[in-house]
Amino acid sequence: MRSKNKLLLPLLILYGCWHTADAQTIITFEQAEKEAVEKHPITTQREMYERMHQAGIESISKDKLPKFNLQGKLGYFSDVISPSDPNSPAAVVFPEIPHTQWSAYASVDYNLYDGGIKKKKIADKEAEYGVQMQENTVSQFKIKESVSQVYFAALSYQEQEILIKDGIIKEIENRIKEMEALQSGGAALPNSTDALKVEYHKAKQKLLSVQAQKDGALRVLSIWLERESEWKEIELTRPEILNENSNEILRPELTMFSLQAQRMDATSDLLHSQRMPKVGLFALGGYGTPNPYNFFEVDGDVFYQVGFKVQWSPFDYGKNKKERQVTQIQKEVINAELESFNKNINIQVSQIQARINQLETMITEDHEIIKIQENRAKRTKGALENGAATSSQYVTNLNELTDAKLNLSNHELELLQTRYHLAMTKGLL
Repeated sequence: MRSKNKLLLPLLILYGCWHTADAQTIITFEQAEKEAVEKHPITTQREMYERMHQAGIESISKDKLPKFNLQGKLGYFSDVISPSDPNSPAAVVFPEIPHTQWSAYASVDYNLYDGGIKKKKIADKEAEYGVQMQENTVSQFKIKESVSQVYFAALSYQEQEILIKDGIIKEIENRIKEMEALQSGGAALPNSTDALKVEYHKAKQKLLSVQAQKDGALRVLSIWLERESEWKEIELTRPEILNENSNEILRPELTMFSLQAQRMDATSDLLHSQRMPKVGLFALGGYGTPNPYNFFEVDGDVFYQVGFKVQWSPFDYGKNKKERQVTQIQKEVINAELESFNKNINIQVSQIQARINQLETMITEDHEIIKIQENRAKRTKGALENGAATSSQYVTNLNELTDAKLNLSNHELELLQTRYHLAMTKGLL
């Protein structure tokens, strides 16, 4: 029985380790952005736009097909054609036309030339589709920007938690044990140990605050990723360091503005084509009483007409021209928005680059400060053990070292985040 227990215990330990490791859900920066975009409802709009576009193109293509119409009418006429003198010889052969008349007929119209309207309509529809898809891409880009901010916020709290828990608190615990040993040997006073215990509980309070902030950020991130039930198991990793020095701006908004301007050109071309003459064939046939083409056939008869027609409205009082002017003004507005956007982006890039330079300098100084604080802490610790320093002096030095390490961690992560922010602002991600 004991041998079985000896075999079972390692298996349980291995299972427990495997289960603990498996419970963690590691999410990278790239994975978070990809999942957030793929799972957001706005992504499904692309498929909707595609279906709308295909249906619109098919509808326009049917304009080339013949147009069929069925019509019928029934009416009573107060006056009809009749001889002015009932006694004249013509009255004998002139039939009596009924006051109640009806007719039913079908007509067919076929365009031979529509002034290029069909072609321009398709071009306008293609331009509209391009704008819709690019606007959706811009919306997806904004989702990535939002997720990036949440991801780095959660990552910052996660790293602060590790530093406080595995660094600061453990360091204070070790110092408390040392002070208690010195106290039991009479080399230190209880006040020294109590001072360290106070700092220990302060560190625990700080840890709880950071954990609460991390949990809040992870909850928000889990909503973006539709992983609400997994937020407690989520673990984030630092993305790779970016050293992108390209000055090129590839924001999706630039393409959007360009497509919007092209859409205005396509709309203007469509309006211009509406001023062109239209040429087509027509056919009409039906049955009427009396025959509308021959009133002498009062008993009803079949009638038909085929021919060639030209339609053109040479004067519209400048209405079409004004509509094209409106599209031109709209294009100018779009170009003005483009210039404003470029200016704002250049300002943001300049500000972000300045912050990167500042953080790089601060990190260099952080390393120097940590070296100095570590030396001070070592000297104070030795002096404390020899009774040449007080516990409050040691705690002060230890806190300063802790703050220096926290500053370094925060500055390094902020630098990484700022570099990603710069790349995203340029549209390189």
